[in-house]
Amino acid sequence: MNFEHLLPDTIFKTVSDQGLCETGSLFPLNSYENRVYEIGLEEAEPIVAKYYRPGRWTAEAIAEEHRFLSKLAEMEIPVLSPLPLKNHLPKIPTLGSVQSGDHLIYYTFFPKFRGREHAEITDDDRKWIGRTLARIHNVGEHFKASHRWRLTPQTFGEASLQFILTQTFLPADLKENIEAYLLQALEGVRIYFREDLKIFPIHGDCHPGNILWNQDGPHLLDFDDMVIAPPAQDLWMLFNGSEEEKRQQRDSFFEGYEMFREFDTSTLILTEPLRTLRMIRHAAWIGQRYQEPAFQRAFPYYEQRRYWEDFLQQIKEQISLLQEIQWK
Repeated sequence: MNFEHLLPDTIFKTVSDQGLCETGSLFPLNSYENRVYEIGLEEAEPIVAKYYRPGRWTAEAIAEEHRFLSKLAEMEIPVLSPLPLKNHLPKIPTLGSVQSGDHLIYYTFFPKFRGREHAEITDDDRKWIGRTLARIHNVGEHFKASHRWRLTPQTFGEASLQFILTQTFLPADLKENIEAYLLQALEGVRIYFREDLKIFPIHGDCHPGNILWNQDGPHLLDFDDMVIAPPAQDLWMLFNGSEEEKRQQRDSFFEGYEMFREFDTSTLILTEPLRTLRMIRHAAWIGQRYQEPAFQRAFPYYEQRRYWEDFLQQIKEQISLLQEIQWK
């Protein structure tokens, strides 16, 4: 499930297969999950090529991501849509494939976007992000996606727990405690995922690092984690600081958001349940890819006791927060 055979010759072949002439310039961009490169072209603007992690998504699931992006762009919402390819998979005009060792790797090309992350987000910025997300959610509410994950305590929580418990990197004497506290945390999370909870396709990983700005405002990038979930999942990572600071940030955000769409503010109670699921999923995600040098460099303490002691403490703190919510 890694990219050891995705060498420059293979990457450049995908470019030539699409009738493009590369210059030999290949610049890697930040991405743990996939491989993303800026590739120079002769007599044309560079492109950004994305090579999807083998085995993670089916072609049908990626096609839904691309259709969603195309629909958003059609509604003039600022996102980056994949480019049409000359040689593509049947009925998926934006997705190509290349054999890399024993794996088939799907890929797509994007136009290069010239923008940057804002170091500090102002109230006006938050209003702008609010307007943009509201428009994305208006489209998502009516978008049909049958191949994307649903964000639930089962998919992000229980499945991740089962993986963690089978791994040798988990210290044996901590295993029982970690299992007990994760089960308790998931019990606390499950209460909030009622059958009548409104869910639909959303961005799924909406944090400031996935928002780039230019003179036209914020552009949301990286819909790779597009998921069927409550819209609150796209909000909670945007606010930080003290409770008073987060309240003020939310007020500015909703001033923009509710220009285009009403938001059920009662669903903000999902913030800590969603954070808990993300923490559990993140611990499993690292382990599932830890054989790769990039993950070993990024998370050097993962196989050491200190990581799991810290993780256990964080879960205990989340349990306390979940209990506080229930008492209010």
